[in-house]
Amino acid sequence: MSKKLIILDPGHGQFGNPHTTREGFFEGTQNFILASHLRDELVSRGFNVKMTRERVEENPSLEDRGSMAGKLGAVMFLSIHSNAPGGDPKSERYTKIRGSETYYSITDEACNADIARALNDAVVATMQTEDRGIKTRRYPDRPDWDYYGVIRAAAQSGCTAAFLIEHGFHTNPRDSAFLQDDACLCRLAVAEADVIARIFA
Repeated sequence: MSKKLIILDPGHGQFGNPHTTREGFFEGTQNFILASHLRDELVSRGFNVKMTRERVEENPSLEDRGSMAGKLGAVMFLSIHSNAPGGDPKSERYTKIRGSETYYSITDEACNADIARALNDAVVATMQTEDRGIKTRRYPDRPDWDYYGVIRAAAQSGCTAAFLIEHGFHTNPRDSAFLQDDACLCRLAVAEADVIARIFA
C-alpha cells in the first residue's frame, strides 16, 4: 500500500517578515525550519511528505504552492506561518497580541473544522499561548472561494483538507522567543505530527 502524501508549505521566502523582537530572525526562515522538523516527524510515522520550498531561499507563487497538493494527490495541505497584528507597530497594543489561530478550507467545513481544532489545540498547548480560534475566510464577492491563495489553490486542485496555521505572533516577545528556539520548534513538530498521524493514518 502506498504511503499517504502530506504537502507542507513553509510560508513566505527566506527573509519574509522579520521578527520585531530580535534582529536576525525572519518568519520565512523559521517557517522553513519548523516545516523541516514536521516533515521528519511525519516521515517517521509512515507518511510521504513534500515541501513547497525544498530550499530555504525558494519562494514559489501561492498558486504553485497550493496546487501541488492536488497535482500530487495529497491527503492534506498545511501552510505554516506566524502572525503580526495590523496597525501602528509603535502602539502599546502591538507587542501584547499573541496566540495561535488556524484557518481551514470551506470546501469541506464539517470535516476540516475538527482537524483545525485538533491542530490549533496542539499548538496552543505546546507554545503555552492564547487560543485565537479556528476560522474560515471567504473571498470578497466569491463566497464559494477560500480567501487565502494557498488554501484556495489546494482546494481547487482537489485537496480539500487544506489548512493554514498562524503559530503565534513574531511581534510578541513570548511567542517569538518560542519560535526562535530550535528545541521548541522540534516539540511543536512532534505535537502537530501526532495530530496528523491520528487523523490521517
